[in-house]
Parts: sequence; structure tokens; C-alpha cells
Amino acid sequence: MKITALFLSAALSLSTAASALTLTPAQVYTVPGADTQFAAFLPGGRVAVNADNGILILDSKLRTTTGFYSLQGSIEGLAVSPDGTRVAAMNTRQWTVWDVATGREVRSGETAYDATLAFDAQGALLMLNDGTLTRLDLGTGRRSDLMGGGDLYSVAVSPDGTRAALAFEDRVQFMTLADRKVLAESPLTEEPGVLGASFSPDGQAVAVRTGSEALVLRAGQAQAVSLEGGEDLDPQEDSLLFLSDTDLLAVSYGEAQRIDPQTGRASGEPFMLDADGPLVTGPGGELLTLGGQVALLDPQDLEAPATQANILPSSNAWTGAFVGNVPHAGLGRFLNLGSMQELKVGGSGRLDTFVAQANNIWTLRDLNVAVRRAGVTVNVATLDEDGEYGTLHASPDGTFAVASGYYGMALMNATTGKLIRKVTAKQLNVEDLHDALPTPDGKGIYVIPHEGNVFRYDVATGKQTLAFALPAGAEATEFQQSAGGTLAVVYVDDNDGRRVALLKPGATTAFKTLSFPDSVRALSFNPNGKQLAVLTGAAQNALQIFDTGTGALLTRTGQFNTSTGLLAWSQNGQQVMVGSGLLGKPGSVTVFNVK
Repeated sequence: MKITALFLSAALSLSTAASALTLTPAQVYTVPGADTQFAAFLPGGRVAVNADNGILILDSKLRTTTGFYSLQGSIEGLAVSPDGTRVAAMNTRQWTVWDVATGREVRSGETAYDATLAFDAQGALLMLNDGTLTRLDLGTGRRSDLMGGGDLYSVAVSPDGTRAALAFEDRVQFMTLADRKVLAESPLTEEPGVLGASFSPDGQAVAVRTGSEALVLRAGQAQAVSLEGGEDLDPQEDSLLFLSDTDLLAVSYGEAQRIDPQTGRASGEPFMLDADGPLVTGPGGELLTLGGQVALLDPQDLEAPATQANILPSSNAWTGAFVGNVPHAGLGRFLNLGSMQELKVGGSGRLDTFVAQANNIWTLRDLNVAVRRAGVTVNVATLDEDGEYGTLHASPDGTFAVASGYYGMALMNATTGKLIRKVTAKQLNVEDLHDALPTPDGKGIYVIPHEGNVFRYDVATGKQTLAFALPAGAEATEFQQSAGGTLAVVYVDDNDGRRVALLKPGATTAFKTLSFPDSVRALSFNPNGKQLAVLTGAAQNALQIFDTGTGALLTRTGQFNTSTGLLAWSQNGQQVMVGSGLLGKPGSVTVFNVK
């Protein structure tokens, strides 16, 4: 799906020695594959789910009807009011409540570090804030403290807003919210993290998981029931659900096990579900599976295939490049964003590590390195496990690439399709490697070691020479090199300041140091090497472009849906791609015209 951006962009008047640029959002594209972790049922079988930073309202057949995209970054919590009129969501920065019928934002605020979201039976918003559960009246905005007194670690509230499970440092409680009556209590063996909870249909029990144990607390029962294998259930990634008052289901990575809540023992043999993520139950017994897709399972036949499966639109992409000036991007894939046809690169399945330069696409899958060059994919090398390879960098023309890991690096040539040299961390006399980058001529490799200055390794002789002398206490994390040989090094100084040093060819000190208030997510030189694009994690103006020769800021723009690491130039230098949609709108990839 392609969406034309409907807002104007003007050139920034920047007092620099270089001419300013204009960045115009040309097109926003949407690709499938959102990660869905949270869901809550609304009346009529509708469901509110997260899709990356978006909150989508799905109908009873799991088709999208409405979307809210005003939160920036991945969703960390989701709740629906008992009457289904309000939906609330939060990330690490902000929480927002929307009116479901109109899409209007009702209220929003800053998220506390330990925040959780829920609604009480009257539709007020409940939030954990610095160890205290607070109640916010959405009509008046009046806030009041309910309980906790700074000692609460985590809270989970039943969908009808009447009951809650509360985790403290050494215990967990099951209570009614209206009168705060404790129905059951149990000590904990370890401090809890995030609390996962499922309430029984009759409201008389709750199954909780803390990351180190799983318990069933029942009203009026003095001692909680400890569940077999409960220490292996992650509070968020795994599921522990009441299918009925007498039937619990534990699910981890699609493997399911029925459990008797009265004894805590497994009932029957383990079996597989058609699911790859958490499960959520609905008020009518619906069983929704999340993860790479949303789908319904049959509670009466759990081993049957899921139905009404829907892969939701993503708000970001983490693989992508321009191929012949045509933008390609996706989640572990290269989709032609015009036709949505997949470009096959280096094997099958989702791709984790890649680098694209000058129409060459290098890929690393497990230990196998391949390159797509001139439309043909060639398997270049199979690396050894000892290096723990996980990163790739290519020369500006795409001819040479270096795969690197903690304990080694390997230099390869796209023209010959051959491995040139493998070097271990031990041979380099360093503890481990953070990153490695080939020189444009392939005769050297720039190396960021675990500690110390950036150095250049001569491939022919093995000689090491200083490439960049870091400031005292600084740590380099990443780098890139332009076609003209300018080196850009990302580092964090001893005051946690984010910096990008620009070095002329052959220099060991920076002629210009760029400073950023937020994390530097990606660097990319344009094809002629005269401009450097920097993508940061900032809420505003996340994309900035600098003049390589002077370090002058040419332009800046961008409020994106998510913090992404995908940044790529077209081969003609007239467009730049960011792997995220624009804040407030659906979309996965934004392509800007550069003028």
C-alpha cells in the first residue's frame, strides 16, 4: 500500500557555509509484518491490538477498522475500559487515552518508569507511578492515590476492572478494587519483575507469573498453588490463561500444556498450537493468538489450525535499500515498494544482517555470507562459529565487505566472490571487536576494538596504525566511510554525550565533531560522498544531513513512528529512505526527495 504524504516541507534557513537542502516527504509506503504483543476485547467481538507504535481496532473477523498512531515508539501496555468506549496505551515516554468511536484523544501524559495501565469498573484510568497505584478521572482530570505507598512493584487488573493482582518485593496479593479487600496473599521467593496475570471467569482466582515462579491465588484459600514449570514462564512473552474455572493453559513458543489450577500439576501431554506469540482470552471464551499475526484459535479444539489470520501493517522496516533507484524494504525482506514483489537475496527466510552499497547487497545468514551483484547472488563464504559474527560493512562501491563479530573479522570481494582474509581478535591482540569496516580499496580494515582507539589493519602486512584517537573516556560504537575517504565515527564520551567525529583521509583527529542529544541510530554517506545523513532517536528532527567537507548542517526533519536503524540513499543521491512511517499516520517506510 502506498500513501502520499499530505503535508508541506520547507527548506530550513541554516547559517552554514554550504547551501541548504530541502527534504520533502515524497511517499510513505506500508509493508506487512507488525509485531503484536498486547490485545484487549471490546463489545461485539472487536479487539484492540498494538501494531508496533499503532493501536488498531479490529472487527470480529479481525479486519482493521480504525488506527491510532500518535504514540512514538513501541507500545509497552494496552487496556480497554469495561464498557469498551475508551482504549489506553503507553510507551516508555507517554500514555494516551482515545475515544474508540471518534478516535479523539481524551487525555495523555508522561509515562512513569514503572508504569502500568488499566481501567477500574467505573472507567477511570489506573496507573502505577513510582510504586503507587493512582486513579485518574478522565472527565475531571482529578488524580488520587489508591494504594501501594511507593512499595508496589507491579499491578495487573481484571478486564472488568473489579479485581487486581499486586506484586510487592516479597509477596503478591489478590484483591477487590472497590473495597481493597485482600482475597488471598502469597509470599514470593524472589523480587518480581513485570507481573503477568489471568483472572478466572468466576472472578474467584488469579494465575500470576513473575518470571521466577507461577502461582494460583484463590479467594479464601490460605495457601497459593505453585505451578510446575512456572519458573520458565516469561510474564510477557509466554501465556498462562484460564480457559475455564478449572482449566489453565500454559503456552511458550507455541508449545502448550494444560494445568490443573487446584493442584498446579500438568494435565495430559504437551501439544503444539498454531501460534508464535502470546494468547489473550475474550469474555465469550474467544482465544486470540498474537505475534507475527493475529488469529483465532478454537477453544474446543486447540490443536486445530488458527482461523481469520491477519498480518497487520507495520510501522517500520529494518531491511531495505535502493536497487536501481527503486526503493526496496521490509521486515527481513526486500520488497519492491511499488509492486510489493520480493527481491530474493542470499537465501530464504527472514534476514537479520545485511549491508547495501552501490546496488550490491551483502547478506549474513547464520554463518553464510552472500552478495547480490549485477542481479546475480553469489555465495561468498561460510564463516566459523568462533567469531560470533553479527555485523557487516561494505566499501562505498560495494566491492569489498567485512563481516565482524566479538572474536574475529573476515574480508570478502564481491567481484571475485572470494574470501580474502580472516583475522581473529587474538591475532589483533584485542579482547574483542565492536565493528570493522573495509577501506575503499580493500587493502585495509578499520577496526573498533572493545577498548582503545580506532585503528587500521593492513591486510597485506598485518600492521596496525592509529586511525582515530578517541577523547579520554570515550567509547566508539560504529563508523562509515565516504567515497572520498572521509571517516565518520560514532562515539559516546565520558559524560554520555553522543558524538560523530569527521576525519579527513589519513587524519587521526577530527576536523569536525557533531553532537546529538539522542542516540545515533544510523549513518549513511550519499553516493558521491559529499553529504552525510544521520538518523537519531530524537522525537523531532530525527533525520539530519550534513556537508561532508565542512560538517555544516544542511537540513533536518522527521517525526517518525518508531526508532529505526534503516537509512539508505538512492544511487543518484536524489532520495533518502528511512525505515519508519511518519508520526500520526500509518506507514512503514518514508522516502524523501533531496533537493
